[in-house]
Amino acid sequence: MSKHLFLSAGPQIFENAKALRHNLTQAELVLWGHLKGNQFGVRFRRQYPLGIYIADFYCHQYKLIIELDGSIHNLPEVAANDI
Repeated sequence: MSKHLFLSAGPQIFENAKALRHNLTQAELVLWGHLKGNQFGVRFRRQYPLGIYIADFYCHQYKLIIELDGSIHNLPEVAANDI
């Protein structure tokens, strides 16, 4: 896979994404059950590095990101960063 797809994500982002793939939330587990295995005719990746961010789910074919917000997004500093 070419490196440009990751939008210059650094090594720490890749490590964080790997850790997140091993610790999915319940909501992520449920959605992944529907997205994995090319069930919709498109391939999704989970916890995909994009620059300084990690997308919960990413479909390169359509440049589609699906982000499931958890309670962490209620913290003021995280909410401000989300904006």
